Amino acid sequence: MKYRIFSENDWVYPDSDINEGCQCGTAKLYAPRRSDVCFQILTDILLDGTESFSVSSTLGQCDVEVYQLLAATCKENSGPKTYTTLKYEDVSSFVTRKAPFDVYEVTKPLDKGELEEGRAAFYIRLNVPSDAVPGIHNGDITIKAGTNDITVPVELKIYNTTIPALKDANFHMINWLFYERLEDQYNTERRTEKYESVLRENLRNQLDMRNDYIMIPAGEPIRDESGKVVDFDFSFVEYVGNIALEEGFKYIMGGFVARFIKWDDPDNALLWDKDVGCTTIEGYRQLKIYFTRAWECVTKNNWQNNYMQCLVDEPQFPNSLAYRALSGICRKNMPGVIINDPVETTDIAGAVDVWVVKQAVFEKHLENFQKLQSFGEEMWIYTCGFPAGSMMNRIVDLPLSASRLPMWMCCKYGCPGFLHWGYNAHKGESERADVCSAVSATTHYPPGNAHVVYTGDGRPWYSVRGHLQRAGSYDAELLIRLGKKDHAKALELIEKCCRTFDDYEFSPEVIDKTRVEILEILG
Repeated sequence: MKYRIFSENDWVYPDSDINEGCQCGTAKLYAPRRSDVCFQILTDILLDGTESFSVSSTLGQCDVEVYQLLAATCKENSGPKTYTTLKYEDVSSFVTRKAPFDVYEVTKPLDKGELEEGRAAFYIRLNVPSDAVPGIHNGDITIKAGTNDITVPVELKIYNTTIPALKDANFHMINWLFYERLEDQYNTERRTEKYESVLRENLRNQLDMRNDYIMIPAGEPIRDESGKVVDFDFSFVEYVGNIALEEGFKYIMGGFVARFIKWDDPDNALLWDKDVGCTTIEGYRQLKIYFTRAWECVTKNNWQNNYMQCLVDEPQFPNSLAYRALSGICRKNMPGVIINDPVETTDIAGAVDVWVVKQAVFEKHLENFQKLQSFGEEMWIYTCGFPAGSMMNRIVDLPLSASRLPMWMCCKYGCPGFLHWGYNAHKGESERADVCSAVSATTHYPPGNAHVVYTGDGRPWYSVRGHLQRAGSYDAELLIRLGKKDHAKALELIEKCCRTFDDYEFSPEVIDKTRVEILEILG
């Protein structure tokens, strides 16, 4: 039986050749304490799905988790500028393969011992505890699948450097959890026992991914017989918020209340009454009620030290004044609240506290955003469905490095946080058959953009990209530490792997080597 070892930074495909690269060799790994490091194994074993499974390890310094790699289908390539395309010639310079293609993207936990049929491929995660003994540790990982077994020698170098616990993180992350999608994906209903179990499993996965902030739902309007909004219900907000804090999130963030209809509209419209502008008298009436009820919910539950408020998704330059007005109404009724929003304008200084800026927008207006940073403004970076093209993003047909390196770019630009919009915004019944989630009947998000997990057995299953996002968060902690010690050296090492959001390394070897160099300096 043959197998090949792949880096955690490399895509593996069902048709990958195991006669190239590292064949039946030693997995050489490097990790700080209180972190994990992963690698992938592709074999020549064909499974029928009935085989028993077990794993054993002689690596005494860490726990070993094994996932089965399962294929997902990418039916369209990322578009050259937006969404997707079937014109491969327009995107061949930056995508990994011509669509349609299958790629090992799903990592199914094997703690229940249930394998699926197909070519045997595994994702191996070594969890290094905070009290692990630094040094080189050798051992074996043995995987048994029915009558087949493989034993992989592992050489793990553990460094003295320790990643901070999530509650003490220097680098922060958010992935938007879509609460209504949980009902469809797991065939459950809000607030039932099953729903709470599924919700907690998704929250725990987010925490494991190093997401320490989470957006909770918005309040729901209550209308009279004529349809007029007379109050707001925050009971589901309270339900989710308390569960999230109980599970261990550092901050919960109240959901959006308004957005422009067209990007160049001068006003923002209420999300629940889209014909009502925020700067109108009726808009003020409803917003005053909303934020009063929101603050009552915060104070009732003693969330004051763990709460932020979101207002508008992506305020633009043309509606910056309207955003300022909305922020003023919020601050009047939620005294002392921190406002955290994804933004696409530089003209709202004083109205927002945590600026979460799209990667392309940040570099387009770099001078102004850096000037705002010099005033003490906190900037984060986010990626979403637009733009597409080669722009670094968490996409299935981009090099896998594009899922890890955004966190390096955050460190380059002095941004202590990262957001991605799509944690689970996919349709559960078709997610593996087509990773290009629908925007409309004729338009699709870039492959994988809408989700970083897959609907599993009562819990989410990591995508390979999700594991890389967690790894990127560890990298950011290391780079922040190195930057305090030697800023010029940290910048030099970052730029070995990424210069801008669309100028970065595709090579897993370059990233692996640079990461080891960072660890060697920190010790």
